Amino acid sequence: MEKEAMLNRIRASLETAMLPAASYELPARPPSLESSVGVRVDPKSLRAAFITEAQSLSAQVYSPDDQAEAIGILLRIVQANQTEAALAWDEEHLPVPGVWEALTTRGVQILDATLPTPGDEAARGARLAELDRATVGVTGALAGLADTGSLALPSGPGRGRLASLLPPVHIALLPVASLCPDMATFLAAHPGVVRQASNLIFITGPSRTADIEQVLTLGVHGPRELHVVLIPPEDHD
Repeated sequence: MEKEAMLNRIRASLETAMLPAASYELPARPPSLESSVGVRVDPKSLRAAFITEAQSLSAQVYSPDDQAEAIGILLRIVQANQTEAALAWDEEHLPVPGVWEALTTRGVQILDATLPTPGDEAARGARLAELDRATVGVTGALAGLADTGSLALPSGPGRGRLASLLPPVHIALLPVASLCPDMATFLAAHPGVVRQASNLIFITGPSRTADIEQVLTLGVHGPRELHVVLIPPEDHD
């Protein structure tokens, strides 16, 4: 009865409350991205827009000239974080060959992120404690959304979600050819992605949160750093 009385008071208050007028305004999009589904957008415009948006959200974006330079960038990030253990997608799901070899040659241990089946809490706790050693996670990305600077990451066999969520530093290897103008174009290009993946997440910048005083903190609920390495096609000149 007390709960119903409280709800009735709330309903009555809403009828006479002085609420601010609602407004629905979207920020202006770059003219080069006005095209969407079914319309080809200039690749240079897509790339420039993605970099601008991602960097505005505290992501660090790199544009190597070739795949060898991309590996070098990855290793510099690993070295800067004094990485001894990492999580990584399987080699076949990364857009650059030789990532695992490059990491292990530098003495980085790539941990098995497979968790024991639910029910054995002791074993799961022990595995999570082991995975907590990973300071860097390396993944690919199915697509990048130019209008928001977001990454689309599907999970599945060989593409564990923990690689992009657990380590404090996330390195995403994104093929330039996978850039899309917006979400609508992405979904039109990948109509079955939600059914085919065990999980689909969109990552927009590093993890962030703010307290009641609006103090922004990075890395509370996920990686504190997001590094996006744009992978050029093999015939890039």
